[in-house]
Amino acid sequence: MQTSFQTRRALLLCLSFSLFSSPALATLGQPLPAGRAAAAPQALALKAAPPAVYSVAQSRDEAGRLIREFVRQTDGVVFAVAWQGASLPDMRQLLGDYFPSYVSSQQSNRAGLNRLEGRGPGLTVISAGRARAFFGLAYVPALVPAGLDIDQLK
Repeated sequence: MQTSFQTRRALLLCLSFSLFSSPALATLGQPLPAGRAAAAPQALALKAAPPAVYSVAQSRDEAGRLIREFVRQTDGVVFAVAWQGASLPDMRQLLGDYFPSYVSSQQSNRAGLNRLEGRGPGLTVISAGRARAFFGLAYVPALVPAGLDIDQLK
């Protein structure tokens, strides 16, 4: 009887981990991983919406941080990532090959203690926050779809 209970408990634990595990995140400058769906951004009902040039894949990582990946419609490449949560996400994983630019922008930061504004030709990062309330946006200017105002992503 106890073995049956332990078996059911183990099965329920495995099932709950598989249901609530977060999908693999995309990396800036790379295509969205297979199996990840991205939704077109919502248009205001009163405005005529231009054709969508990007879509958004939204998920939560293992720590509960909200991660939004902005994906070009033309080729599925992630041109921007945004985050919000109690702590910073794994920036190395989110930024991929752009991580060294992020590190150098931190070293030359003049925006203040709780704010980072790193703007370079290869990567722009705007990040702010304090304990339990971090948010930010990183994008590659060269990958942003033509005609898109980056301020729409915030």
